[in-house]
Amino acid sequence: MRDDGRAAGDEARVVSRRLPGWLAPAVPAVALLLAGFHLYTGAFGAFPNIQQRAPHIGLSLILALLLFPAARRLSASRTLLAVDGLLMAVVAVTCAWVVVEYDRIMSIGFFSTPTDTWLGVALTLVLLEVTRRVVGWLFPMLAVLFLVYAYFGPLFPGTWAHRGLSLELISEVLYTTDRGIWGLVTGVSATVIAMFVIFGGILLKTGGGQTFMDLALYVSGRFTGGGAKVATVASSLFGTVSGSAAANVATTGVFTISMMRKLGYRRSFAGAVEAVASSGGQIMPPIMGAGAFIMAELLGVPYMEVALAALIPAVLYFTSCFAAIHFESKRCGYGTVDRADIPDPRDFLHWRRSLPVFGPVSLLVGLLVMGYTPSTGAFWATATLMALFLLIGREGSLTQRCGTLVDGLILAGRGLVTVAILIACSQIVLAMIAGTGVGVKFSALIISLAQDHLLLSLLLAMGIAMVLGMGLPTSAAYILAAAVVAPALIRLELLPMQAHLFVFYYAILSGITPPLCATVFIAAAMADANWLKTALISLKLALAAFIVPFLLVYHPELILVGDATGIAMAAVTGFVGTVALAASTIGWLIAPAGWPTRIALAVAAGALIWPGMESDVLGLLVLAACFALQLVRARRAETAPAVTRIEERS
Repeated sequence: MRDDGRAAGDEARVVSRRLPGWLAPAVPAVALLLAGFHLYTGAFGAFPNIQQRAPHIGLSLILALLLFPAARRLSASRTLLAVDGLLMAVVAVTCAWVVVEYDRIMSIGFFSTPTDTWLGVALTLVLLEVTRRVVGWLFPMLAVLFLVYAYFGPLFPGTWAHRGLSLELISEVLYTTDRGIWGLVTGVSATVIAMFVIFGGILLKTGGGQTFMDLALYVSGRFTGGGAKVATVASSLFGTVSGSAAANVATTGVFTISMMRKLGYRRSFAGAVEAVASSGGQIMPPIMGAGAFIMAELLGVPYMEVALAALIPAVLYFTSCFAAIHFESKRCGYGTVDRADIPDPRDFLHWRRSLPVFGPVSLLVGLLVMGYTPSTGAFWATATLMALFLLIGREGSLTQRCGTLVDGLILAGRGLVTVAILIACSQIVLAMIAGTGVGVKFSALIISLAQDHLLLSLLLAMGIAMVLGMGLPTSAAYILAAAVVAPALIRLELLPMQAHLFVFYYAILSGITPPLCATVFIAAAMADANWLKTALISLKLALAAFIVPFLLVYHPELILVGDATGIAMAAVTGFVGTVALAASTIGWLIAPAGWPTRIALAVAAGALIWPGMESDVLGLLVLAACFALQLVRARRAETAPAVTRIEERS
């Protein structure tokens, strides 16, 4: 099962390479160098585009070559180490070359030389190989297919044919321009995402993860299905600093899945809850996943505009998941967390423990609201976190706390590897999509198949976004879907924010959708459960969440477009509609619901979701009737035993 998950593109692959003693210190050294580079540029300002992006990708590639062997069984082979040393030298030379030659590359009338061409080919090949090692075959093979399509364009049939790009032109675009490997999305990775990964790594290493978990236990543990609700709350909190569903599962799942198993939850249910909750952590403001920063850059808007637009849809996502978990827990009789396992708030909210966690997060949100760039906000939040931890942290001596911060920087440097390499490889795909015009052809195909019908276009876009995202981490899946699908939706007069949020949601949900559901693979492996059962339960729990992207299309008020009254009405009806749909899916409202009631609940949900006052009133009436009927039946069930006892005494 674990192998399947890794083949599907698991972001959190376990690194098991055994390096010789003399080489082992290279890993923390390179990780510290990578994190230190970004702290320096966060403090004093980023270098010009390629000069900032090349060291970011170069150090990430070198660190990946140290961490990920070409073949696990040969991880300690001297020959393999020598080959990897050669690849590291290629990376160092090719990345240093574009930094040194930056003025020439950016000059007017620049023409690439044969040296530029072959260095570009070498770096591209190394990048494809390293991407294979980190996330498996799927994504680099996709990049290779686009490169083949770009080169052999005239050989393709019909409308898919194009004039073709020469090897020299492909290499020039990828290597000596800021439209290829050093492109816009790599720029986001080399500034914003890098600083947030560093912030998250230090926050978690200094106790932030445990504080989030304790808070989730205190808030949710005392209610029905408390273990599952703790997983949902903890994953949404952890998602504010993680940005990766797989990392979310791997971090919070260690605790939440074992806790759910201890409380008697089915293995597949425990894994499904963690997978669904961790996937949603990427869309939870104020600090969303890496894809949100990429979206802000692609849309050309401030990050806070994306966060505000995603706020109500994120609440609806977690409302639907929370409701489905509650109803399923009621149906299965899952209880609360043992009171002895619920932490004392006087401990985890003690100022010496909570201030180094919530203070920097609050500062970060405040700086973003004030209009500072995300990278600047993340830097000052990181600096504040480090200072507070050193001055008032409760863990060990000052020397030990310094060691903890160094460990956090090493963790952050290693955490950057997967993100940076995936984004660099995705830039190959984006550059070839732009160079061949295939993105425009995909958009035209979607519109022609749907014949300008919005609902059909949305269904097609949903399918394409999820297929593109299967087996890929969210950031890569979103980048592809944004390039191929979003332009078609914008041509159908959707707002750019609506189109991008639509594909972003389905890029996330593809991680829990069979057959290549990477997030489910990890959660199922941790729960020791059958992955297919876990995936099916994940779909059941998240079914209402699959409707949320359609809601934000038909109700633009949900992304804060319109007046306050319209926004409030759309939020309330969306909230009630998703709860009704979750009740229909699970088969429970306040008591077991038979198929007639479940169908009525689905009708109520559809009416509430559909735009218009008349449909909202109809949905509320049907839901009220279902609720009243369930209430009457529940009271009858409560009084029936008492009546039976009286009759028996008579």
